[in-house]
Amino acid sequence: MSKSGNTPDVDEVAKVLYIEDNFANIKLMQDIFSEFLPYVLLSASSAEQGIELTKQEKPDLILMDINLDGMTGYQALEIIKNDSDIASIPVIAISADVIPGQNNEGVAEGFVDYISKPFDLTDLIARLKQHLG
Repeated sequence: MSKSGNTPDVDEVAKVLYIEDNFANIKLMQDIFSEFLPYVLLSASSAEQGIELTKQEKPDLILMDINLDGMTGYQALEIIKNDSDIASIPVIAISADVIPGQNNEGVAEGFVDYISKPFDLTDLIARLKQHLG
């Protein structure tokens, strides 16, 4: 990883962590990454596991479901943002909640972006590339 911590070196592949408690959604994202994206995808099935993996792996970007069992995505984001070792890692919210204004609330809470499920593949790829440079 580069010295800035957010942009990978040219010869290093970016790591993305997907925190999601639905195995079918994890599998779908794995398929998307293996088929369309040049990044390494890590996954965690709970917020707690995701936070630990974030501390260990220092991914370049985190995709996080909002409605996780146990700890919510908002609660996990707060823990990440309060840990100086990982606070600078950008986190994108991913949620099936399509309530008007929900994406604005997510960004206001500290997510760098908000993607609604089911997502448009072209839009998802474009947003990931935008955030990973």
